[in-house]
Amino acid sequence: MSIAETSPAAATGGTDVRAELLAADADFLWHPWSPSRVNPDTVLAVSGDGCEIRDADGRTYLDAKSSGLNATLGYGSRPVIDAVAGQLARLMTYDTGEGANEPAIRLAERIAGLTGPRLTRTFFCNSGSEAAEAAIRIARFYHAVRGERQRGLVVSFENAYHGATLGAAASSAGASPVSAEFTPAGFVTLPGRTDALRDFLAGQGDRTAAVLLEPVQARGAHQVPDDRLREVRELCRRYGALLILDEVTTGFGRTGRMFGYQHAGVEPDLLTTSKGLAAGYMSLAAVTTTEHVFDTFDTHRKQAGFVHGHTHSGHAAACAAGLAVLDVIERDGLVANAAARGTQLLTALDGVRGLPFVRDVRGRGLLAAVEFDGSPRASLVRRRMKEDGILVRRTGPNIVIAPPLIIDAGRTDRIAEAITAAAEAAADLKTT
Repeated sequence: MSIAETSPAAATGGTDVRAELLAADADFLWHPWSPSRVNPDTVLAVSGDGCEIRDADGRTYLDAKSSGLNATLGYGSRPVIDAVAGQLARLMTYDTGEGANEPAIRLAERIAGLTGPRLTRTFFCNSGSEAAEAAIRIARFYHAVRGERQRGLVVSFENAYHGATLGAAASSAGASPVSAEFTPAGFVTLPGRTDALRDFLAGQGDRTAAVLLEPVQARGAHQVPDDRLREVRELCRRYGALLILDEVTTGFGRTGRMFGYQHAGVEPDLLTTSKGLAAGYMSLAAVTTTEHVFDTFDTHRKQAGFVHGHTHSGHAAACAAGLAVLDVIERDGLVANAAARGTQLLTALDGVRGLPFVRDVRGRGLLAAVEFDGSPRASLVRRRMKEDGILVRRTGPNIVIAPPLIIDAGRTDRIAEAITAAAEAAADLKTT
């Protein structure tokens, strides 16, 4: 569908249709990450094409946040749409718990060719949260079947986000209204410094199952320096803990390499991916690990082994989407494009760095952030950019920029110009 081909509902009434849909939304839909209801400023998207979406009022926006950081190929990618439609017509899926299907096999093989040489075995699930949950369970089960049942601690870091399910949320920074006595045990959050991890493992290394971190954090694009990631890799090896790298946001090209860990020249023991794997066209996630970890479960299968799975693990149509997404990424050179456009974006934002209320400008590839002196100013910048026809994400004081990997130089400049103008217009805001 081109952006001109709006839905039948949107084509019939503009403002009236928007009002009717928002009223129904307010009565029936529970939105994630919101108090519970939409507000009048909500973008009600009805169609998309490339890097742009159109709302129910007919207004077009440049989507500089890739929907939920997952629309890495933008909207209306015909090769992916055709692959999904064709697979749905042949066989929508078949349970990989008791059988197999070709797209799941082919996609696991394809991922191994990108993550190798050690990371060759993939378990499929449906979301980044599920991937984090599976990786945590794999790490704990791995040590248990090897006779080290005391190894259950999972270490993560401040400002992290690994998902919204129980274990993933326990590994993430953020407040909860639930009493601490009812939250999952065995999760430790440390400051993002190597010495903090070193000191912790010196005392608790024999009780630690895994260290979990993002090479570039989705919340605010904070990057783990390459030398620090190499130190973490070495500390995990020294103390026998598995290293889990969460690349749900960064995997499949976003940082200007196929995976963020490749900048540092390290390999994790477990890798979680999701957003860029099916690029928003289907729900799909993966946990990729080594043959050693996989064989540990196979060798000790009489001890229950890996008791974990999902009805839609390796969903055939979702995996067909994943294969098509990888084809487009490789055919169109989108990893190199992410690197080039990311460099262009950070260079174009140099002028913002000098503003007195801008705390930092940072990023790697097409995951960047401008950090302001507080959430109120960041909210104002986000609102002004929306008025200018550009959608960005705000997390706390940060404006996060993560456009589709297909973005061109002209649109990249437009984003930088808009955020610069919005920041300058927000200069008079009183934050105290």
